[in-house]
Amino acid sequence: MKFIKWGTLVIILFVIVVSGVSYMPFFNHSDTQKPIEKLSAMAKDLGTTKYKQPEKPALKTIANLGLQAKSVILIDAKSGEVLYEKNSDQALPTASMSKMMTEFLVLEAIHNQQLTWNQTVKISDYVDTISNHPGFASVHLQKGRPYTIRELFEATAIHSANGAAIALAEAVAGSEKAFVVKMNKKAEAFGLKETHFVDSTGLDNRDLGKFFSTGTLSDTNRMSAKDLAQLARQLIVHYPEILNITDQPKLQFEQQSFMNTNLMLPARHQANLAFDGVDGLKTGFTDEAGYCFVGTVKRNDVRLISVVMGATSSTTRFSETKRLYTAAFAK
Repeated sequence: MKFIKWGTLVIILFVIVVSGVSYMPFFNHSDTQKPIEKLSAMAKDLGTTKYKQPEKPALKTIANLGLQAKSVILIDAKSGEVLYEKNSDQALPTASMSKMMTEFLVLEAIHNQQLTWNQTVKISDYVDTISNHPGFASVHLQKGRPYTIRELFEATAIHSANGAAIALAEAVAGSEKAFVVKMNKKAEAFGLKETHFVDSTGLDNRDLGKFFSTGTLSDTNRMSAKDLAQLARQLIVHYPEILNITDQPKLQFEQQSFMNTNLMLPARHQANLAFDGVDGLKTGFTDEAGYCFVGTVKRNDVRLISVVMGATSSTTRFSETKRLYTAAFAK
């Protein structure tokens, strides 16, 4: 009887030992040994709860400001979202704002190694005439003197020099007529449906006189505010280095200084018009177009692009843009 009891006890102890060994791996699992899938799930849970960084709130659309201009638009440069608009689909004369397309095609040619910054350009009769025409924005280029692509580009971007823009067009395509074909093809590629170019400057064909090459004598470049905003966006996205030029308060050209036409640049020190963060982009004026401005500003990692067309005075285009920016960045 004793042997049976001892035998039973041995068997029970044996079962307990074997069972303990069998289940030991289960009790020895720690958090660091959990399968990768479980760790990933835990990390995901942490990322979506306590440790997730709050998303930056989207900019809000702006209520009607009653801006004094024929056409206006404000967009978020990153997303393209429209934050404000007024009559933004109507094609209107662009004046010198259309030089943004000239700048784009020149930068494209440089990036494609078709041109170089230090390459020199000879001044044609056409360029000489327009560059020295009274009343036209100009740096007074002289026939027979070579100018570099860089000099001409900076004169175009900072002082809106018309002769410089034409010289660049001729350097890229051989003639302004051929260059205008490129301008319109690029506009089509960008999906700019309310855009048509007849020259590289934004001057009316009537102003060009015998040198106009596309359209009729009464034609001029036309774009909608929406198209201008999209062109500015393409320019900044593809060639952000443009902003290192357009934010300069003045142009030193040979022995003369020419002020940047953008009075919203902080470095221009126009107290009532300057706005911190503005670094571009292009002004424009003709009698037909009125006073126009494509602006861009960056604050707190947010870049905006604005277009004001057909303002009644040189300062109004800037003051109305400032109202847009102030409303957009208001907390």
